Amino acid sequence: MKSPTMTDVAERAGVSHATVSRIVNGRPGVSATAEAMVRAAMAELQYLAPPSSQRPGRNARTKRLRRYVAFLTFDRSFAEHSSFVASVYEGARRAAMEKDFVVSLLSLDGYDSVPDWIHPRNLDGLLLHGLRSRGHLTRTAEEIPSLWLTTHGDGSEDSVLPGNEQVGAIAARYLSEKRHQRVAAVGIEPDNPSYRVRMESFVSTARGLGMKVRSVAPTKRELERAAGSEKMEAAIGKILSLPRKERPTALFLPSDYMTAQAHFACRKLGATPGKDFTFVSCDNEAAYLEGLFPRPVTIDLGTEARGRLAFQMLLSRIEDPTRDRRATLLLDPVLVER
Repeated sequence: MKSPTMTDVAERAGVSHATVSRIVNGRPGVSATAEAMVRAAMAELQYLAPPSSQRPGRNARTKRLRRYVAFLTFDRSFAEHSSFVASVYEGARRAAMEKDFVVSLLSLDGYDSVPDWIHPRNLDGLLLHGLRSRGHLTRTAEEIPSLWLTTHGDGSEDSVLPGNEQVGAIAARYLSEKRHQRVAAVGIEPDNPSYRVRMESFVSTARGLGMKVRSVAPTKRELERAAGSEKMEAAIGKILSLPRKERPTALFLPSDYMTAQAHFACRKLGATPGKDFTFVSCDNEAAYLEGLFPRPVTIDLGTEARGRLAFQMLLSRIEDPTRDRRATLLLDPVLVER
């Protein structure tokens, strides 16, 4: 399959080739709107700018100073959480500009391995966002200094992670302060380690605070047979089937993406968000929260700061590739009420 070009990006974004070139080469003179359109097109087409040594018109000084990092997303993390990922990426991009690095965003949803041109001769570093372990990378890509931005199965690399245990604890304490006695943690993605930790922490903290708490999820059979919205309907249906005196009055969901589905499922099954259930969510993704009424309380994970810190930690690995100690930085989540 032919690799996408700047011309392909320009056509997809509806801008000129010159505009794409300015953004790729870090030159000024492009509006924020045009830049957003171009970066979205680059992600959709899986376009990664070639290294400076392969670009026409680049002088020796620029070739020597400009360096490149790829921000790779896996497992539909960009497709389902585009605003969240874009905010993390923006933090990394801004921090990289200060050190004369270029960070390119590339979505690899549906790919079993990264493209061959993810190679040490083209890239100085990798920022990784998804569920898979480092085994998802090619052997040459494994040689590139990297850093994870999500909790994943391989703990061998540096990482900048949200405080997932804190997320669950913050949600439970908030509901306790609001006098809820019966609560539930609802999830439909058991393979996501971040969500699993958030839910387990919520259940543990809620029990410690004396609340009656349930963990609600579709069965294995329901997960295999149902689509995303149907999975959530199955989970909400289990809660609504409980006797009124046993039914939770508040629900914690580990992502705004799930919360939007839960609101829809409640209304479809005859329940009213805000009246039958209070919701606490996580990620502070406006794209999923804006249309919900009442708008749920959510927990912000400091996405831009996360991206900035991730690049700074990656830079230390790039500058000292012999460093063999593993570093993990956890960010403090913040509760956001409307």
